[in-house]
Amino acid sequence: MTPENVHLPESNLRELGGYQTTAGQTIKKGLLYRCGHMSELTPEQKDIYRNLKLQTIIDLRRQDEVEERPTPQFAEETNQHISVSDPDNAFAEAAARAHEPDAARIILGEAVRYYTEIITHNIHRYIPVMEYIFNPDNLPLLFHCTAGKDRTGFVAAATLKFLDVPDETVMEDYLLTNDLLQERANERVIVWRERLAAERGISEDDVDPESLKALKTLMLTHRDMIQATFTAVADNYGTWHDLRREALHISDNQLEIFKSHVLIEK
Repeated sequence: MTPENVHLPESNLRELGGYQTTAGQTIKKGLLYRCGHMSELTPEQKDIYRNLKLQTIIDLRRQDEVEERPTPQFAEETNQHISVSDPDNAFAEAAARAHEPDAARIILGEAVRYYTEIITHNIHRYIPVMEYIFNPDNLPLLFHCTAGKDRTGFVAAATLKFLDVPDETVMEDYLLTNDLLQERANERVIVWRERLAAERGISEDDVDPESLKALKTLMLTHRDMIQATFTAVADNYGTWHDLRREALHISDNQLEIFKSHVLIEK
């Protein structure tokens, strides 16, 4: 079940605290957070972040994203930039195909490939990220990207799996993005419809709904996306813990020390 905790839809902020593991333990609240970019926060929203008393922020974005939307300093936390992306913007490339017939299916397929390649091609990029997360000295810690759904979604899923949170709970946390970003996605669809109509010299009613559906697919999460990562882990490593040991170099001892700081008995 989704824990009752910090939620800020404007930046897709929530915490991992409150989830239960398969062993019946619970992740402590106030230690692990995830979100999207924080460059447009109101003073009141900044106070919400300030009250988290963060020790560490991990920024997963490309350098151009960091420059476009800088992360504010809330207190004395360390802001660690670790890009986990290829130089190209895979989702911008997918968006360029929104005009094609059956665009929503095509874009979902591109997203599934992206989530598969996190494991098959890009897992090495996440080694320093996990090193920071699984060091208790860095807590409370927040990790984020731009929307807080793909790169952040994978890091959250992996962290929860390494703590032995059940698959369906991990999936629920991943899909929670849709609840938080749904209103913003709907607003963006209206803007896209207006822009496409103006660019093509047609009425808004004549804009291809498939294009709008495809673009909305890029803004939200889909079960097939993160499932592609689960499948790639099984196919290439066997288990999430084998991935942790072999690809991310987080030892069993390091994990147990981390668990002793973030898990509590039921």
